Amino acid sequence: MMSYARRWLAFAALILPLLIVCTISAEELRYPQPAPEPAPLPTGNNMQQNQMFDLTRSQDYSVARASSYQTEGGPRDNFYLPTDGSEVTLADIKGPGAITHLWTTQRISGRDLILRFYWEGNKHPSIEAPIGDFFGVAMGKDALMQSLPIQDTSDGKSRNCWWNMPFNKSAKVTVAAVSSLKERVKQDKVTLYFYIDYRKYPKPIEDIHYFHGRFIETDPPVRGKPVTLCEAEGDGHFVGVVLGARNRVPGWFGEGDDIFTVDGKVAMIGTGTEDYFCNAWGFKKTFSTLYYGAPVMEGYRPGHCTSAYRFHILDPVPFRKTFKLEIEHWPWISPVPNSGRDYYSSLGFWYQKTVHKPWPRVKDFISNGPWDPEKGRWHTPGAVEAESLKVLSFQSKMEGNPRPQVRHVKPNLSGDNMLVFDTGGDGQFTLAMPSKKEGPHTVNIYYPRAPEFGIVQLLVNGKPVGKPVDTYLHRNDLVRPLWPPKKYTFKGVPLKEGDNEFTFSVKTKNRRATGYQIGLDCIGVEAE
Repeated sequence: MMSYARRWLAFAALILPLLIVCTISAEELRYPQPAPEPAPLPTGNNMQQNQMFDLTRSQDYSVARASSYQTEGGPRDNFYLPTDGSEVTLADIKGPGAITHLWTTQRISGRDLILRFYWEGNKHPSIEAPIGDFFGVAMGKDALMQSLPIQDTSDGKSRNCWWNMPFNKSAKVTVAAVSSLKERVKQDKVTLYFYIDYRKYPKPIEDIHYFHGRFIETDPPVRGKPVTLCEAEGDGHFVGVVLGARNRVPGWFGEGDDIFTVDGKVAMIGTGTEDYFCNAWGFKKTFSTLYYGAPVMEGYRPGHCTSAYRFHILDPVPFRKTFKLEIEHWPWISPVPNSGRDYYSSLGFWYQKTVHKPWPRVKDFISNGPWDPEKGRWHTPGAVEAESLKVLSFQSKMEGNPRPQVRHVKPNLSGDNMLVFDTGGDGQFTLAMPSKKEGPHTVNIYYPRAPEFGIVQLLVNGKPVGKPVDTYLHRNDLVRPLWPPKKYTFKGVPLKEGDNEFTFSVKTKNRRATGYQIGLDCIGVEAE
């Protein structure tokens, strides 16, 4: 065996080179660092400015405030506003200057009062909006909001606005109650607290751009056309929008894309409503950031309200002649764009060099009126709703032989309803379909399509008409429960005057279909 001394010498011969390498590597890592110092300075003396730096410089303006303070003294610094719709002036300021901050609070709804701003002595307002929407929260709701130009606290009752609103000759701010307020509150006046901070400048503002804001309500949207959120004419730049929505169709309302048209040309098309408001996968809960947010998100059921904002402060959209922002009304449940029925409102904000041309005065808001959950219901022209026809007979292999059922589905069914019948694999039902005259007719059948629907054979007065129709639909990754009805046309169908027997039979199905059901939306007949 190797002696202890020889083993030690062998180990030392192996480890000593490693120790030397490690020692050298450690020494090589020990090097001095130079003292930090700024890069060479540019020529000239142009110092970069920011908000904090600006506070160190002379402020070349004076400040003042118009408010509801008690002129006779005392703690009740409130303003009494008549509820009869009279327009009351809150501030009338001589220029040149700029309104820099507004604060207000009141106990009534954010859509009970109308704010108006008039620049340079014009008789029509450049801003006209519900007081709540102007302060960033739509639908008459109170909500917390923490954006750069607008902040609302005290559960949304304390409202603050920091948009800069310059003028050279004059600025007038007014408020008026909506026409429906007096009847609703049963009072002659309501209380408003406010103050308006402004600057006075020693000389006129060059290259002045006037702040604008116009409120638009759309209820219901026009089927097949997007909703207009903001529209302007002039030379300026768009800086943001406050959106309001109320569901009539169940589910997420906002699959629609935003569309920017600048000077007559489409400049930008987005990827979805929540995407335009800088979020993703719908609005699951309320949120608020410097430039975008959704202070109100009640849910996805009919009647639920949403309020969202997007402020283009870092990314204003310039226009030289015209500007238009639209958004598609596209509920998730529908595969068809611009097929929604939901209420929309918008308050668009922009600056422009001249005061905008007059628009019609607002006296009240649609949202203050009765809510009709079925508003916007449409019908296929010339067709008869299947659910309105008399059921003459039905037969099903299902237990209990269930009769055809009326199913209410929005938004793509004619009349919002259809007849649904489960044959169980071998069954049919018959309707009484009227005709005004005897002879050959063109018959249009509107079948909805879905994974559980079978292959339907139409019989008229006991005789088969046309080929069977496969009403199964493979949806891939889409989760819409029902596809819109598809029209199937049958020509030369003999009808008699009066009632005719229209029978719908299902005995087979597509191999991928999950059931043997029949869906029937409406029927149209036209004499040839």
